[in-house]
Amino acid sequence: MSDISTSSALSSLISQYGTDEAKAKSGISTTTSTESSDGIGNQDVFLQLYIEQLKNQDPTEPQDTGDMVSQMAEFSSLERLTEMATQMSAMSDSLMSSQALTASTLVGKSVYVDSDTATVTDGSSVSVKTEFPDDAQTNTLKILNSDNEVVRTVTLTDETYNWDGTDSDGNVVEDGEYSFSVTSRNADGEVTALSTQLPARINSVTINGADGTTLNVQGYGSLALSDEIEIVS
Repeated sequence: MSDISTSSALSSLISQYGTDEAKAKSGISTTTSTESSDGIGNQDVFLQLYIEQLKNQDPTEPQDTGDMVSQMAEFSSLERLTEMATQMSAMSDSLMSSQALTASTLVGKSVYVDSDTATVTDGSSVSVKTEFPDDAQTNTLKILNSDNEVVRTVTLTDETYNWDGTDSDGNVVEDGEYSFSVTSRNADGEVTALSTQLPARINSVTINGADGTTLNVQGYGSLALSDEIEIVS
């Protein structure tokens, strides 16, 4: 059995019928399709060349069977790849449209971002989120005003705490910027500072920018829609 080489069969086909001069002799138009640098631009040109090869072969020395099979296999692969490219393009367009629609519905909502400060007006509430370590025995939240004075201390029993904007005496705090500090203490008395997340408003959305579709968050920056995000409201 002869060794079937797709590349050699295709190269033979191109050398015989893939050049402009050869195609002109065979009656194949050189202006009706866009060709790549190897002389085969698309499956229509490939099929034209293949037919011309069959028409012009020497009846006394027909084309090698292995070469014919290789060329047909190459044509079949080209056709499937063309179909796949079309389908992938359609899927990509559909996905981008879906992302744009999803992102647009998030404008005006708030999302948790890494932060430890928030502005309070008229006693507005603030949701504070943290993550307890596995060895935590007690977890404490301290809320400080712009003068770095503690206005309230809370023992946390849950990783999310909703501060109602009041101090330790139940009085509504003054408008301004407040910071949130969370610490954890284990059984050995070791204290660890924990990170916090606070809500920030989504002001706008950038569709298909340099970093893909992103959410533009007030006072924070951009978040990729593909990131793991948690909507507060």
